[in-house]
Amino acid sequence: MNEYVENIRFLEKAAIKAGNDHLEFIIVPAWGSNLISLVEKKKNKELLRVPSSASQFWETPVLFGTPILFPPNRIEQGTYTFNEQVYQFDKNEIDKDNHIHGFVHTRGWNLTKAEVIDNKVIIKTEFNSSRYEEVIRQFPHHFTVIMTFTLDGATIHKDATIINKSDRLFPWGLGYHTTFLFPEDHSIFSVSAEKRWKLNERNLPTGELDEIEYKEKLWNGMSLKNLSLDDVFLSSVEKSGINEAIVVNEPTGIKVTYKADNNFKFWVVYNHDGNQQFVCPEPYTWVTNAPNLDLDYSATGLQIIEPNQEKTVMTKIMVSVNDH
Repeated sequence: MNEYVENIRFLEKAAIKAGNDHLEFIIVPAWGSNLISLVEKKKNKELLRVPSSASQFWETPVLFGTPILFPPNRIEQGTYTFNEQVYQFDKNEIDKDNHIHGFVHTRGWNLTKAEVIDNKVIIKTEFNSSRYEEVIRQFPHHFTVIMTFTLDGATIHKDATIINKSDRLFPWGLGYHTTFLFPEDHSIFSVSAEKRWKLNERNLPTGELDEIEYKEKLWNGMSLKNLSLDDVFLSSVEKSGINEAIVVNEPTGIKVTYKADNNFKFWVVYNHDGNQQFVCPEPYTWVTNAPNLDLDYSATGLQIIEPNQEKTVMTKIMVSVNDH
């Protein structure tokens, strides 16, 4: 299937370009191991929001490509207590006095593998917390996150392995702020959402769940034009077994299906005001502000890794083309 892997420069940064007959993608290890570009080759169409310059990327790094969030979304006042340990993250959402989106998507990762094996492209990158004093200050554990990107046909598998190398158990959550191009005038979106978390004025869950007034449309596919979303949804995975978001560009016939395993119980959907030509379906393993919610871990998605143990969670992006 003509698989290939190349070392390139992307906006002056070392990057890996890889592909086959169906898809071509670019990963920038120095930019949080961001899979920054994904092109459907039959139609020669870019599927992700790609920066035109490094300065544009750094203005809003979560709104380009597929940022890895560890932990994902907001933590109230940047702090929580777990197992008698007080964690204090930097408050980087100043207007709401929160921490947001963790500390691995803006820091350098190491490339550890880039090769073709058995007709599949395999790229591995690793984040090591011990390289960053400012990360250890906020999250005082030695940990690594290993990303494995596997291109198999028209599917990219994204597997994240979190390894606790410290001597204490720690709580964790992970997500992806995946930013797809989404021309609102002729694109359709769906997500397998069961309910919606009620949020307060700081965009933090109150702990209550609401019914989704347009749930049937959201499941079957709907326009998002002029519909402003920054919503936190409970996935239907435990009820239906389905856990996916779908983006369809009708004129091109390109359909992107974003599937997540059962660890991802939540989807955040962000599109600013519904007129910016993008949509971010964000699969999360824990809900926003999970460590501070007075709910069972089974409800918040907070998971714990024992010392010297690891956990792998999996998502995949599947691309198909309907030529009508």
